[in-house]
Amino acid sequence: MKKFKMICLLALATVALSACTIKKPPQNLAIKPQGTYDLKTVGIKVESSLPKNAKFNLLFKDDVTKKVIYETTIKTDENGTANKKILLDTKNKNLTGLLFFKPEEQPKNIQDKFGKYGENIRTTTEGYRVGKKNNQKYMYIKQYGTFWKFGKLSDGGFLVFSKDKIKQEKEGK
Repeated sequence: MKKFKMICLLALATVALSACTIKKPPQNLAIKPQGTYDLKTVGIKVESSLPKNAKFNLLFKDDVTKKVIYETTIKTDENGTANKKILLDTKNKNLTGLLFFKPEEQPKNIQDKFGKYGENIRTTTEGYRVGKKNNQKYMYIKQYGTFWKFGKLSDGGFLVFSKDKIKQEKEGK
């Protein structure tokens, strides 16, 4: 009887330890940013499948100087949506917006789902990138925001986000 109990305990311990090493399957992640702008403001709305308090890093770079001219962090509400209106001079500037989702900067409940280094993010997510951090493979989301004017005479337009920067062609070419 003692041998039977010992075998049962050993089997139970083996099953419990092997369950700890089971890798989570890749998780779907939807991030859909969009925006509008005029001469003095930029409005951003990010719809996502993330829970409340997920963080997005948002920055704007001047394409000529390559310098970051504005940087902020926005958080999602209970619907997974984040909104921000920014005072930013866009007149006569070529700007690019960048939106980042960095797993290591997220609350624990989000890290539990997607992994501390993004190892559980599905590779088909828009803007999925792989890098190295602390000598470890690191996955994150990066989307480029391109400023599109409404028309030649307009001072405003849309901010269109995609995986890669959209190259705009000038009219008349």
